[in-house]
Amino acid sequence: MSNLSINIVRVAAPLRQQVIDLLRAAIADGRYSPGDRLVERELCETLQVSRPILREALRQLEAEGLVHNVPQRGLEVVTLTAEDVRQIYQVRGALESLAAAEFVARASPEQWAVLADAMAAFEAAAAEGVPSRIRTAKTMVYDTLIAGCGNPTMAQILKALHNRIQLLRGVSLAEPGRLPNTIREIREIYEAMTARDTVRTCELYNEHIASAARVTMQALAAGR
Repeated sequence: MSNLSINIVRVAAPLRQQVIDLLRAAIADGRYSPGDRLVERELCETLQVSRPILREALRQLEAEGLVHNVPQRGLEVVTLTAEDVRQIYQVRGALESLAAAEFVARASPEQWAVLADAMAAFEAAAAEGVPSRIRTAKTMVYDTLIAGCGNPTMAQILKALHNRIQLLRGVSLAEPGRLPNTIREIREIYEAMTARDTVRTCELYNEHIASAARVTMQALAAGR
């Protein structure tokens, strides 16, 4: 747990937010695995921040459902159960397909251009085959879509949900054959969106989420 890469730039953003982003990324990338303890003293030394700043950051991650307080152990990265996964994907499927349809209806030309760039970056990362870059690029596609849906309430809910989904994304993408299918599914969704076909967009999105949920549940059941 001491392999956290540090790149605190104290003038670029509030220090608390930098710590939150750094720890969130470390959890998403698997540098902190489910069940790993987050020891305040070690993190303060590694991040070179005060304990009050660190505690504020940890409280935010706890509110997002990424860490929790375990009696006799303290804070640790959450371990999602099969039921947690089922519920997460159920909510995600309902909201994200709606967000995609709303993007088609409301997005500005500038937002369409950002989505095109995000798609190109995702496909380039997939071609490189580096898991961390793939996850980052895939998240960029989702974030762009959510930002352009024109519904701040839905965007806020999905953003919080995606923070927990980051715990699962590496599991699904690591399954044999999943990555090519993911690339194909996202490409089909994008093509339906650019064709302004909201019905087809929702259908494809629901299929994509159902496929991701099925693969993730199978991997968890197999202990991977």
